[in-house]
Amino acid sequence: MRIERLSLQVLCHATEDEDKIMKSIENVVGIENIDKMKIASQPLKGYYNDPIILTKIEVLDPSISLEIVKNIFSRLSEYERSEAVKGGLEMGRHGGKLYIRLDKQTAYKGVLKLSDKDSIRIEIGIRGDINKFLKLLNIEG
Repeated sequence: MRIERLSLQVLCHATEDEDKIMKSIENVVGIENIDKMKIASQPLKGYYNDPIILTKIEVLDPSISLEIVKNIFSRLSEYERSEAVKGGLEMGRHGGKLYIRLDKQTAYKGVLKLSDKDSIRIEIGIRGDINKFLKLLNIEG
């Protein structure tokens, strides 16, 4: 089992501070890992032509990806770990994908919790036995 891909996406609206959004990301992945990631920002227009910045982060090292995912799950409550898997796991032929959405406001404060609104979107591409992956995260498959 290995993590093939770990990517994060977050939107920064015109009313938000881009530095604070990046601080939220740092609090999720760890400040020590930021320089080991590919970060790209893209300007977009909102519904009312307001400026929005889409930031995409990709973790390039599979071992760092695994440590980040383990850290994220260790900081979620048992209920939220279960809910994240129940609501975001897509099984594939040779693994699967797990989608998680974290509240970017609480992440800024260093607290991780699930949220569907204005969130940090995380995609974890898993190659191999999903049950081994879940066991590694202390989640029943």
